Order: sequence, then structure tokens, then C-alpha cells
Amino acid sequence: MGGENIYEWLWLVNCFGCGNNRIWEYADRFPDISEAYETLLNSEKRKKFLTEAEDRAAERVSAEQVNELISYCKKHNIYILTFDDEIYPDRLRSIYNPPAVLFCRGDMGCLENEFSLSVVGTRKPSDYSVRLTEALVRQLAGMGITIVSGFAVGIDIAANLSAIKGGGRTIAVLGCGVDYDYPRENSAYRKEIESNGLFISEYFPNATGSYQTFPARNRILTGLSLGTIVIEAGQKSGALVSANIAASQGRDVFAVAPHNLFDKRYGGNVSLIRDGAYCLCGVNDIIYEYYENYGHKIANAVMKTDVRLPDDFPEKTKAPKTVRVSKAEKPDRKEESAKFDDSVLDGEAARIYAFLKASEKPMLADELAAEFDMDISEMLMLLTELELDGAVSPAAGHSYSAN
Repeated sequence: MGGENIYEWLWLVNCFGCGNNRIWEYADRFPDISEAYETLLNSEKRKKFLTEAEDRAAERVSAEQVNELISYCKKHNIYILTFDDEIYPDRLRSIYNPPAVLFCRGDMGCLENEFSLSVVGTRKPSDYSVRLTEALVRQLAGMGITIVSGFAVGIDIAANLSAIKGGGRTIAVLGCGVDYDYPRENSAYRKEIESNGLFISEYFPNATGSYQTFPARNRILTGLSLGTIVIEAGQKSGALVSANIAASQGRDVFAVAPHNLFDKRYGGNVSLIRDGAYCLCGVNDIIYEYYENYGHKIANAVMKTDVRLPDDFPEKTKAPKTVRVSKAEKPDRKEESAKFDDSVLDGEAARIYAFLKASEKPMLADELAAEFDMDISEMLMLLTELELDGAVSPAAGHSYSAN
């Protein structure tokens, strides 16, 4: 159910309100939560620390109210995760105004993985962004990375579901209670995520969301992760807010290279890259960034999947010999390329792959666009998808060859 002081923490949250930083301003005055709670019970002592409105709220909180909440959570398989619980993520403890209590449903093991990344984006993404999210997240999840997102329509739900399809884990951070059915469009996916991931919220189980709660939850979404990936964001978007929060928390920010540099839907991505965010062009950009600290996990995943380290990967960050594939075991490029199963491709992607496979040399994107009578932006989109699927690899001079 949670730590030893669930009752006391819930009493504080009932007094101050979910997500209110005043919880910490008050609690930090005492050596432990028990003393903070005992002071709240004393109508004379608490007046020294509380505003008049807070004092009235404390007066209204009852033991019956708190116990009913605990009973409800037990009955509905909701884990009450308190700040002093041993499984409370250390990374989350370090953010400004960490949630005092989190209500969780699903696989609590999702919180144990230190290697997690947040994926955010617009609720009305382009088809390109959805396909990119699905391909990228499947590979990241297959490498053992936990995917954190917000369960909203659009990019969020694409990320949550793609993590599961990739055989990995996902955490859905809600701006409402875990038992409040929102958004309705995603209702059908709840059981699937509960079985393979985790829902968390700092709001009471049946609480509705508001224009304040959803932006507030973003600090939790980014705080759980090493970095945040922005798939598609306009100049004024919630995803951009999440990126700024991540940066303020000292987390990495990755912005996907825009499908079209002049498309306003990617204006936020362009601004982020201009301001110093990592320009994300493929899964190898993630590998580059985290190999030094998480190389043992990535190397094992690389052995098991079709994710390959680039030929120019820096020697100092390659996996140690104890976890690298030995020379005898590692196939050469031709043998490795032959293993790609082109039966998974169809339509234009299959035609492009077949053409590259038959070609005696790598082909430039504009050459392929001319060959297939296709707009260059559309060709680049298809090549990106093929690269993420492991079908093609970039070669020198921005050209491509089949694997």
C-alpha cells in the first residue's frame, strides 16, 4: 500500500491540496512527518504556521475522510506512494515541489528502472509524427528504456502504446485521478496499459482535471526521466512547456528534426534546437548520449535487437569488452544486412528498399525522389521510417544504402 506514514501524508494533502507547494513549506519546519501531523491536529499550535484559509481546511479534515480514501484505494488496487516510501523514485525527489503522494495503478516495477525517457507532443499530430513516434518508441522500449508520457490523445497515447508493442514498459502520468475516465478517446487502452505499465497521479482517484492540473503534472512527467523527447510542438504548445520544465530540472531535451522546416506545427522544435536542445534524427542519438552511463544496458539490448551502433561511434563510449559481442560472434556488415526481413515492408517503402538493395552504390535522397517522382520531403520521411525500422542506413554524403 505504501510507506509507514500514509495516514499522515494524506492528512497533509487534504489540508493543503494536491500538488500545493505549501505542503513542503510547512513540512520542512518539522523533523519528520509525524510531528508535522501532530501539530496540525492541535488547533492552537497550527495557527503559528497556517494561513486562515489553511487553518479552516485543517479543521474540516476528519479521520473518517482519510480512512475512507485509504479503504477506497485498497478496494480498487490503487497503490498510495508517499514521499518517504522506499520505492519513491530518487530522481523525482530532487525536483521542485515533488508530489507528496502519488496514486498508482498497474506495474509498480516501472518505477524501478533508472533509464526512462519522456515523450511529448501535440494532441493533433501529423501522420509523419505519429509514425515517427511509433517507430522510435518501439526501438527505445526494446532497449529496456521505460517510456513516460501523459496519456493524452495524439503523441502521448502513441508513445504509451508503442512502448508496450515494443515489449517494454510505460508510465502514464495523469492530470486527473486514476479512476477518472479522461480522455474518453483513450478508454479502450486503459487495461492494456495497466497490464504492461503504470498509471500515476498526484490527484485523488476520482478527481477531474482542469486547466491547472494538466500543466502541473508535467513536472512529474519530466522529473521521472533522464530526458524529454519533443516529437512535434508548435510555438505555443504544452509540449514546449514540458521541454522548458525538463530543462529547468536539469534534464536533457531532445527535439525531433522537423519534417518541414517551414511548417508552423514544428515551430517549437525549431526554437528548441536553436536554443540548444539535442537535434534528434534517430535512435542512435539517444545511444550516443547515454552510452557512457548506461552502456551495459544498451549493449545487451543492441545484441538482442536490430538497433546497431553507428560505424563512427566514439571508442571511449563503446561498450566494455565484457559486454561487447566478440569478433567471432559479430556478423560482418553483409551478413548483418541480409538478416533484415523485408516482408514487413509494403507500398512505397518496400519499393524504395528493393531499389536500394539492387543498387550498386548508396543513393542520395534527392536522387531517390527523382527516381520515384516524389517530393523530397516525402522521400525523407520514408527514408527516416526505413532507417528507424533498420531497413536502411545513412552513408557518406547524406546518402542511403539498404541493410
